[in-house]
Amino acid sequence: MPIFQATLPSGRLLSGPIGMDNYHLGDLLVGEVRAPAQILERTPRMVAQQGLDHLLLQFYHSGTSRVEVAWGETDVAANACILFDLAQPVTVVAEPVHATNLLLPRALVAEKVPNIEALHGHAFDYASDRISRLFFNCVRELVDCVDVLEVHQLPHVSQAVAMLGSACLRGQAADRPSGDMQLSITIRQHIEKELASPHLNAETLAEHFGLSRATLYRQFVAEGGVQRFIRERRLLRAMKMLTQPGPAGRPRVSAVAYATGFSDEKTFSRAFKRRFGFLPRETEVGSSVWGRTTDAQPVLQSWLRELAA
Repeated sequence: MPIFQATLPSGRLLSGPIGMDNYHLGDLLVGEVRAPAQILERTPRMVAQQGLDHLLLQFYHSGTSRVEVAWGETDVAANACILFDLAQPVTVVAEPVHATNLLLPRALVAEKVPNIEALHGHAFDYASDRISRLFFNCVRELVDCVDVLEVHQLPHVSQAVAMLGSACLRGQAADRPSGDMQLSITIRQHIEKELASPHLNAETLAEHFGLSRATLYRQFVAEGGVQRFIRERRLLRAMKMLTQPGPAGRPRVSAVAYATGFSDEKTFSRAFKRRFGFLPRETEVGSSVWGRTTDAQPVLQSWLRELAA
């Protein structure tokens, strides 16, 4: 699943190497990307539909880009690292780029880096700052040695990378305006925490945040309304529970329904089938609507290949 919509700039042709090799390490995704000049967009609708609560860090080896987010624009060049909060929209106008990527769940660093969402679109020099350089070298070495890692080592490696990344990101200043963007993030974080509650709806949200229904709805215009956003998040969580069971095994469909805020199994199954095209009991453990792999083997991403087709 591509996390950006990619288009070619007007009048530009594809040239040079194209490819993205990623390695799934349990909690982390690391890899290398070589991409042509292109425009990358992560729209509000993509944010809502995919429901990714992850951070993407790109360490540029060569190339330049201009990143546009809600607070403004920033330029990225070689020896710079750019952080993307995938829960927020962004547009990237890029020249040919070679970069090392790190994708990690927000939960791995959120407690150690307060207000990390304010770093969305923030770029910093990883070559001159020692902690940042140490972080980059760790990620780059991880890409180089991923084929020799054992499965039992992956959780420890992921935690080590996340801790080092937290130390690096805590040192990055990002004075961003709060306003509607901060309110939007706060409301969405609250929704994630309360998805299991059958009482979660527009009325309770408006009361909790002291907002009018009109003000609350404006925060979710791109997603088709707050109620639609809540249902989408519930269904995506249900899919994750069914395809990635915990130590106790796969939960019953009825348990998943109640755990994601649905009033009964029948209502849940009907909504699930409308969203994914099959019933909850027909899901397969290990499959994924997000296109992830389950081991540390490289995954050649197809979306850049499609540009060349």
